Amino acid sequence: MRKLSLAVSVAALSAVPALTLADIYDARSMGRGGAGLTMGEYNQAVLNPALINRFDENDDFSFALNAGVFASDKDGMLEATDDVQDSLDALEANPQPGDSQTVFDLMGTIDNKIVQAEVGTSILLGIPNKTLPAALVVKGKAVIGAVFERAAGDLAILQDIENQVPGVTQDDLQSVVTASAVGLAEAGLMFGHSLGNGLELGATVKAQKIELYSYSERIANSDTADVTDEEKFLESHSAFNVDLGATMRLGDQQQYVVAGTIENLVPQTFDGPNRQFNGVDTGITTEYKMEPVLTAAVGYANSWVKAEGNVDLTQRNGYDLLTDAQFARLGLEFSAGRHFHLRTGYRADLKDNVSDMFTVGLGITPFDRFNIDISGMTGEGDTYGAALQIGFKI
Repeated sequence: MRKLSLAVSVAALSAVPALTLADIYDARSMGRGGAGLTMGEYNQAVLNPALINRFDENDDFSFALNAGVFASDKDGMLEATDDVQDSLDALEANPQPGDSQTVFDLMGTIDNKIVQAEVGTSILLGIPNKTLPAALVVKGKAVIGAVFERAAGDLAILQDIENQVPGVTQDDLQSVVTASAVGLAEAGLMFGHSLGNGLELGATVKAQKIELYSYSERIANSDTADVTDEEKFLESHSAFNVDLGATMRLGDQQQYVVAGTIENLVPQTFDGPNRQFNGVDTGITTEYKMEPVLTAAVGYANSWVKAEGNVDLTQRNGYDLLTDAQFARLGLEFSAGRHFHLRTGYRADLKDNVSDMFTVGLGITPFDRFNIDISGMTGEGDTYGAALQIGFKI
């Protein structure tokens, strides 16, 4: 019986179809450790609306589609869960004296450890012009986390299994698997304006759908049908918000850039579902605070190399089990003209809740009209990510 492994996997992964998509918005930026506030032009304005002002005289339209995934088992929870499950199965099949304590201690090694996953996408349709450059932007993100909580009373149940008390099985264990997720879908119009002397501004006015998810059940009761039960575990909200961006270009060739963005200018609070347990409302409430995120960046660019460092000046709020984060990022891009690009970068969480990441990326842009970009990331523990962008401009 694989109840424990199944319960954790179901909670961590089966929540995804019930939600929107996630925070891997731009494969080019991902290859540079998330840096992208000073680099690029109007077809890379997903992270900074001010970039919508950057285009060539012969540019009329652009399309870019991104998709990505990120997963982190920083504490090795999934592998340890399999070890616990193997020990549980051995205890039921051929119990030996002391096995119950051994299994209970192993369960303690994964107690309150979290496994997290993100998936995401974005689409940008850009229309550059000197009067009012604009774009349609559609983005989605979901962040999912699952945690195992050991029940103190399970030691007595494990002892009964060891002593082969009739009718006592793994299904009687009281330990709980809990999952939380926040999903966000956005559709907005981006506009830009250049004030001259190197100063460029941008804004995105957007409609949002926010989905908040909270799930908690005993291991024996966890299954896919329950996890995706919207009536029990999911609350949806609609809202409007604004993103702002600015860049200031300095130097005789405007090779030095200072930039800043504000995501979700209007602070809002959304109520999540009350946590259910065995079909009963526990009265434990959940809440998601969407507050402005300010990010500042400095960059340098010439015809063959671009570099950027940026940092979140305010934290990115978590939800329920999902912890807050505040990132610092460094990124480099080496280019052979406009046709071939190599990228690398590093991202660190200043709050040390998310694994630090090293990233790499590759981009091919024949004649600067069609592009395909891929990127990957890896971090401490079992932490990996990948993203892909395809696009064109005419």
